[in-house]
Formats: sequence, C-alpha cells, structure tokens
Amino acid sequence: MMELECAKYGEKMDSADAACRHPGDYCQHRKSCMIQFVERENRGIRTEAAKAEKKD
Repeated sequence: MMELECAKYGEKMDSADAACRHPGDYCQHRKSCMIQFVERENRGIRTEAAKAEKKD
C-alpha cells in the first residue's frame, strides 16, 4: 500500500481507497495526479473482477 497526497488540498489517503475528494473543482494538477491515475486503475480492477463473477 502507498499513501497518496492531494497536491491542491494536502489531503492524504491510502492507495486502495484513492478517489478525488473534489472532482468538480478546477485543479491544475489533475493531468499528472497520482490519485486520479490510481483511482482509474482501481476502478478497472474492480470492473474486471465483476465481469469475471458474472461469467461464473
């Protein structure tokens, strides 16, 4: 596990629970944000796991 920190607000979170806490706010760091990247990766893993369950 890795701890991530929001560059704009300084909020810290665990990589397993990574999610932007302010998705509607403008953020100049969004394109290079590790929280955004990890959130998409986590969502993809969950989606693949759900698809695998449905096939069974």
